[in-house]
Amino acid sequence: MKKYLHSSAIFVAALLSQAAVAQSVYGDVNGDGEVNIVDVNEVVDVILGGTIPTPPPDDPETETIVATVFDTDVANRHYYRIPAIVPLADGRLLAIADDRHNSDTDIGSNRGIDIVGKVSNDNGKTWGETMMIADGNRFIDDFGNSHGDAAAVADRETGKLLIMCASGKQGFMNSTLTNPLLVGRYTSDDGTVWSGSEVTEDIYGIFADFPEVNALFFSSGRICQSNRIKQGEYYRIYSAICGPGGVGSLVLYSDDFGQTWQALGGPGARPTIAPFGDEAKVEELPDGNVLLSCRSKQTATSGRLFNIYDYTTGSWGEMVVSNNPESGTFSEICSCNGELLIVPVIRASDQRPMHLALQSVPRGPGRQKVSIYYKPLMEPADYDEPSDFSWGWQCYQVTENYSAYSTMIATAGGDIAFLLEDCNDNPSTSAYDLVFKSLSISTITGGRFLHFNQ
Repeated sequence: MKKYLHSSAIFVAALLSQAAVAQSVYGDVNGDGEVNIVDVNEVVDVILGGTIPTPPPDDPETETIVATVFDTDVANRHYYRIPAIVPLADGRLLAIADDRHNSDTDIGSNRGIDIVGKVSNDNGKTWGETMMIADGNRFIDDFGNSHGDAAAVADRETGKLLIMCASGKQGFMNSTLTNPLLVGRYTSDDGTVWSGSEVTEDIYGIFADFPEVNALFFSSGRICQSNRIKQGEYYRIYSAICGPGGVGSLVLYSDDFGQTWQALGGPGARPTIAPFGDEAKVEELPDGNVLLSCRSKQTATSGRLFNIYDYTTGSWGEMVVSNNPESGTFSEICSCNGELLIVPVIRASDQRPMHLALQSVPRGPGRQKVSIYYKPLMEPADYDEPSDFSWGWQCYQVTENYSAYSTMIATAGGDIAFLLEDCNDNPSTSAYDLVFKSLSISTITGGRFLHFNQ
């Protein structure tokens, strides 16, 4: 990004002049019914790429699949929250959720929360019976009381599955070093039989010299697995954890598939600026560095916080906020986590291979209109510093409904398996169903990009 700054004034002036002419010719380029800044951005892409824009084509790549996986029953006080999804070794999909009895609230306010799963044999069209992954018992006073907020990953080589979760009966807000919110680890070879144990001391022990880290949990959804770094039997995995208000989000990594963890950048690293840092997600950039995307504790921030861990310097960069309504990851009057994913794609206009960053979040106002922001990453200069992620995003709206947490993975066929909390008539979290949608890259980007056939 730095190499472009010196000539930006001349370049932008000329470009805007051309874009103004082009917009008068092309009008509503992106087909959203308005002539707006997104259309100008699209015309700028055309000027740079030398091609003429065309309306987004019908999506020929995939059948659109929509299915309710976990159906909340408000009348009987049976609630589902917090989605995660992983691929099984045989190509099936496993959807994961909190099964919350009697109340839709988190651990600490609720007792007996389970982590449950359902498997789809047909790419998400239908889902099987509910299976127990981590059984909470409200009559147990310690680790076995509740389990929730599953962070999940499937090892790409062995197919082994890992879930890190919050456990026990102590809530996050009341956690102390003497009575903390507990940490669980659950594993499975095939997604049907699970075993788990408490690893609270191991995780809090990473921060033994930093007593201010007196509360934490793994951010739910997708644990990232590296495409580059392999130490021993497994490729490295990364997960963001949420720390207390004065600490913010932290990032851990493991080279033995979750048996042991270390802090990325060291236990004293603070990738987000207090008091903003909250639940976060991490993803590996094309150059092997690590991108952090974080929910803000401040609702008024209305956007995501970004930072990058640079392996060359061995340190985190400077956190930036992406909240411009027209080019950032805007989330109006809303603080909610989503999912971060980077996938290889082909630009439809010239068949150029590149990467595409995807960030899901409720667009708002408040928790509604879950959307997927997307940003092309063509060159290393597009992702070499955190400020690159403060702008350049375009938006695809997944749902019109009240909606909150979401997660996604790329399937073997190149589509995006998307799981979200969704409700069409009630803003209360107690009413969310967990809904699955299969979306192609073409659908998300209006035909501008296609999935990359590897």
